[in-house]
Amino acid sequence: MIPSNTICVSEEGPANALALNKDATQVVIAGRNVFKVFSIEENDFTEVCNLRVGKNLNLNFSSIDVAWSTIEENTLATAATNGAVVVWNLGRSGRSKQEHVFSDHKRTVNKVSFHLTEPALLISGSQDGMMKCFDLRMKEVARTFISNTESIRDVQFSPHQAHTFAAVSENGNVQLWDVRRHERCLQQFTAHSGPVFACDWHSEMPWLATASRDKTIKVWDIHAKPNLEHTIYTIASVGHVKWRPQKKYQVASCALVLDCAVHVWDVRRPHVPLATFAEHRDVTTAIAWQNDPNTFLSTSRDCSLYRHRFSEAAHPVLWANPHGVCVSARGDVTHAAPDCPLPALHTNPASDRYVPGLGRKQPTAGSLRPQAQAALERLFPGGAASVLTRYSGEGRPPCCVVACAKEYKMRGLPTHELAEHNAKVARAYNRHMVGHVWEVVRCVYGRPPPREPPEREPPPPPPAHTNSNAVEEEPLEEVEQWAETQFHNSGVLGMPTLSIYIPPHKYKIRHDATGACGPEGSGWVSAASAHYVDVETADWTLPEEAFPLRAPPPAHQPSILDTTHGRAAAGGASPGGSSSPGSGSSGSNGSACTAPPNLEQTSSAYPGAATLCRAQPEEGESGPLWVVHEALRPHVEPAPLLALALRHHADLGDVQTAALVMIVLHEHRSDLFPYIDEGLQEHWLLGYIEFLQKHKLWNVATEVVRCAWLSSVWSLSQQSSSVTVCCGRCGRRARPRAMCDRCLPHPDLCAVCRQVVRGLYAWCQGCSHGGHLEHMRQWMEKHQLCPAGCGHHCQLG
Repeated sequence: MIPSNTICVSEEGPANALALNKDATQVVIAGRNVFKVFSIEENDFTEVCNLRVGKNLNLNFSSIDVAWSTIEENTLATAATNGAVVVWNLGRSGRSKQEHVFSDHKRTVNKVSFHLTEPALLISGSQDGMMKCFDLRMKEVARTFISNTESIRDVQFSPHQAHTFAAVSENGNVQLWDVRRHERCLQQFTAHSGPVFACDWHSEMPWLATASRDKTIKVWDIHAKPNLEHTIYTIASVGHVKWRPQKKYQVASCALVLDCAVHVWDVRRPHVPLATFAEHRDVTTAIAWQNDPNTFLSTSRDCSLYRHRFSEAAHPVLWANPHGVCVSARGDVTHAAPDCPLPALHTNPASDRYVPGLGRKQPTAGSLRPQAQAALERLFPGGAASVLTRYSGEGRPPCCVVACAKEYKMRGLPTHELAEHNAKVARAYNRHMVGHVWEVVRCVYGRPPPREPPEREPPPPPPAHTNSNAVEEEPLEEVEQWAETQFHNSGVLGMPTLSIYIPPHKYKIRHDATGACGPEGSGWVSAASAHYVDVETADWTLPEEAFPLRAPPPAHQPSILDTTHGRAAAGGASPGGSSSPGSGSSGSNGSACTAPPNLEQTSSAYPGAATLCRAQPEEGESGPLWVVHEALRPHVEPAPLLALALRHHADLGDVQTAALVMIVLHEHRSDLFPYIDEGLQEHWLLGYIEFLQKHKLWNVATEVVRCAWLSSVWSLSQQSSSVTVCCGRCGRRARPRAMCDRCLPHPDLCAVCRQVVRGLYAWCQGCSHGGHLEHMRQWMEKHQLCPAGCGHHCQLG
């Protein structure tokens, strides 16, 4: 949106420069494809002359800079891209206004400038590092000035000394020349750290403003020796600079890149512009003030020419926050407030606009009334002074992160015990989320080892003779012991057999049921007699099913005890099969039985159940159950979840938790390596070490370095540390074991008696305080701290 009092005209192409005549009633714009003269009317521009005409439009018409003589009304000069300096005469008859062409430069000419009082003198600066002074009456080069530097970007005659001009170059130097002496410059100094693009003399003061790529505008006092007076800091490289007429401390500038606006600065408040004009849509290439300080013209790469009025400016200071608050690492709060705040200025409510994201209105162009704008210019410099107030945090509770860092443990115990201790510390300081992370580490990496089953008593030794009576053996948990050398005849096949052991209470049950009785009533019996089946009398016909069908498992998973009791109620049937109901036997017992089940196969058939065994019972009693292995749990990989939790805490700024968990894991740390790269681990450790050192927790920081597993971190302990010694009087850095060079000529005062030392002088090499030798000895015999009150533990050699 263009303000109402701003006029604009479109061009055929982007203009590189513009210049005003001595009356500021006409303006000429020049570029690679445009070269026109406009008349400045009250509300518009009127084209007067188009100088880019003719049959041969060569590079002499392609201009980089243009200058209008301050004395001759019709004399113009342009700097061409082919190294030519062209003089134009607007009063010449005909279409072509070209007067003369100087082709003395070997490279492109960057700047041309007329003398302020001598109309026949024209000076130019070129990329070949030379400046040439042309005599327009003789139409020849009067003098050549060799700068011995890089490209010359700008040359300007001084309004205070008629024969002096300034030249700035791309190496950051500024040279002052006398136009009468071309052998060497009068003065040369380094003004900027980068190329200097423009300069401008103040009309009242001997000040020279320079603009550079280092994003600064500097004001130099050239009265005697060049002295830096003011520095303005901008956001982009500054391409052009012009002092505002009749305003001692105000200067206008435009950027070379990025910033399209024209800013007017007050050198006494260099960080925020006084006024801003943001009508251009591309980078501004040239600015020129009219004789009135409230109007100036500008041209841009957007092919437009604007005339700006100061009443239509926007003032960024009106929406800038004058207060600032900062919190230090130790919890101290600093508040900056303006010493002389700006009063409430009357603005036009219709000109304010709401900016999304800022939550408040911003004044735009033309928001101030004339009286308010004058008050702003008057009060603007004083508003830069601020009052800094510091609120100390003494008496406040200690920082929970620092307190946890002092009480955390990193080594000396197993992982689960360290995690349990650190969880208690975190919860004691109300860091419950951190304590939860430590609890997870304790549970995941602190599982106790499985319990061992109780030892069972061995069975008694086998008897000398086995019982010939057949005993039906129940398929319960019995231990089968084999004799090494005792073989007996079975009485059936006449083959040797072994003996088996039957527990007493089971033998007793079998004895009561069958009426059989062994020699001792229990113990070792013949395996043949225990498992004998009469082949002839046995019924070998199979039932409808060869084996009874197993009942389907219930919908819910049965408990371990239910499964065990169910097996006992089934008559001791083996999981692998059962004896036939129709089977018979010969002899007194005639009952067939199956082999005892294996102890390793007594686990439940259901997944996830535990393995049960029965301890050795007393006679007539059932033994207790015990668990051989814990129940199987669903397998969950904790490493990726823990790595994700550590990343989350680190993203929240809690590198303490991320670094310490990695340290406490010890041998389990490698589980997280696939999910946390080495660079991130190093970043966590170094960030935590820096935090500890900032809070002067040197021992804890050293412990972290010692426990680090990365070579780039634990190698910090191998680096040498240096302690800087400063002078106790002036605070300047002093050489080791030597006194301060600046304070050496001054008389040395004794830190004890506060008198001048005129004899032997003894001082501490740590704090540089000292005094009379005898006084220092007497002091050190009774005290350990420095007598000057610096708090240093002094020692005399």
